Amino acid sequence: QTLKSSYDPIKEWHPDPKGYCLIRINRKKNIIEVGIANYKHIIIKKITGKYASEIYHTIIRNNLITKLEHASYLGKELYKAELALKYNIPYQQEFPLQFKTEKVKVRLQKES
Repeated sequence: QTLKSSYDPIKEWHPDPKGYCLIRINRKKNIIEVGIANYKHIIIKKITGKYASEIYHTIIRNNLITKLEHASYLGKELYKAELALKYNIPYQQEFPLQFKTEKVKVRLQKES
């Protein structure tokens, strides 16, 4: 059986009862920082690391989130942050990464 993927953020998004995550890059320390905030907008835990996997495993191991959707969202955002840190590109949570593209001039020669 093949299922067609879909997602409606208006109908399907539900907040995680434990709170939400704020993700940023600290370029001076060369790490990703995650703040776990409650719904009074107070950061109750801070997790830092260089790699997405070590951060999301720490979050899950410490039961800081409860929803599978939240875990998948975190995996996506943390990997974006990891790539942004590695390739020195801007990171803003919830926005696509903007990779720099180089224009290359190619000159074709006729075969003789």
